[in-house]
Amino acid sequence: MLELYPETLIPVEWHSSGFTPGGSDFDIPAYSTRAALYNVGGIPHTQWNGTESTVGGFPNGNWQAFIGDFTNIYNGMVGNDTPYEIEINGYAGNTVNYDVTVSMDSDMSNSNQKVDIFLVEDNIWSYWSGASSYHNARNVAREWLASENMTINTSGQNETFSGSFNYNDNWNSDSLQIIAIVQNYSTKQVYQASIVNINDMDPDIDDDGILNNLDNCLESWNPGQEDEDGDLIGDVCDPCNNLVFSLGNSNGDTDVDGNPLVDIMDVLTLADYLAFDVQDNICQEPTLNINQDNHINIVDVINLVQQILNGG
Repeated sequence: MLELYPETLIPVEWHSSGFTPGGSDFDIPAYSTRAALYNVGGIPHTQWNGTESTVGGFPNGNWQAFIGDFTNIYNGMVGNDTPYEIEINGYAGNTVNYDVTVSMDSDMSNSNQKVDIFLVEDNIWSYWSGASSYHNARNVAREWLASENMTINTSGQNETFSGSFNYNDNWNSDSLQIIAIVQNYSTKQVYQASIVNINDMDPDIDDDGILNNLDNCLESWNPGQEDEDGDLIGDVCDPCNNLVFSLGNSNGDTDVDGNPLVDIMDVLTLADYLAFDVQDNICQEPTLNINQDNHINIVDVINLVQQILNGG
């Protein structure tokens, strides 16, 4: 099935220490955590999209007998809608650095939503004692690299999870792959998955000569890395230049010299925000909390008016 559906069927093969092929290093501590998540009892166990399971096998490792059932499960899930896209990039040198970017094209709650990142090794020829034969182990879990809470929940947002790992001498580096999934830890539903061989990652996706993990505008060409306001977001991709969207300048206008202009129009903008929850752009809200008490209310309007009247 992996050969038939390489773009949409992305498995991770976890090995129980009690059933791991003799002499192998397949079993890792993370197995127990993943097994507990799905209440794994009988072996072999498959878990599809986190929600549908099968338990047991046919004599002598005859997985061909399962293909019909597996294909039906796959076909019932492959067309499911998801608001998420996952892109994996990075650089494979002596240490592998990776960036997993999750983006959304529609709204969804982030309650109990996590991004899990796994390192797997594909195509390991190994002896399977349960079938008394050799087989090709696919996407064997080597490390559980990360499990992070998602903070995004709105269409157009994205979030990047970065990390690194070192090679184990027993691994074939050409067969190492990173798998990232978005999973709800309450329902166990997997909403999206992506896989990439570490040698196929793009270390500089905007081709500006700055590696992804150092680039302050990951997808925009800016070899000079200019960052006028020092917020670690490069000028060419910074939606909010904090030198313009400074405290009080809620509409982001400037005078003829490019300096932020704080006047009665900003008071009206703040009043509209309070009265109608009107927000013109994503840069506006940080400029509205005039007294810096982490609450935007009528007191901020009074403070802003007083500062304008006093020439502050």
